[in-house]
Amino acid sequence: MTGRNTRSINLRDAWEELKRVRASVEDYFRHSNEELRSAATMAALELAENVIKHGVDAGMVSVGEENGEVVISTQNRVRSPLHAQQVRSRIERLGEKGARELYIARMLEIMQQPNTDQTGLGLLRVAYEGSFRLSCEVLGDRLYIHAKRGVHALPS
Repeated sequence: MTGRNTRSINLRDAWEELKRVRASVEDYFRHSNEELRSAATMAALELAENVIKHGVDAGMVSVGEENGEVVISTQNRVRSPLHAQQVRSRIERLGEKGARELYIARMLEIMQQPNTDQTGLGLLRVAYEGSFRLSCEVLGDRLYIHAKRGVHALPS
């Protein structure tokens, strides 16, 4: 499974777009095992949701495979440079601390304060539940997030 064409989905600023993302990713991975299809779908949906929720004029999500890895990427304009830097910091912290530790800590926080509007679990789910490595770039007013994992990676 190396070098399959990348599939890109331009997102409008509407929650209904998530249905298109789900259908497209599930179709892209229709010949893959259930674990990979589920992980890729979850990751794409979480990242697309962030684009819709935090982006300006929505953006794009793409999914592909290269060199034995699933690659899911998003790009969007950001509302503020501060938000983009916060996302970058969260992703860097994931790399430093590890997804499992941060995921468990966040779940405990949510249990202690269950009425919060934003759980902040999206990137943690992608990294921990989906076994994806996250990276991010901020170029001007654009935020690029990349999630990669081996085609045969097992959940942590």
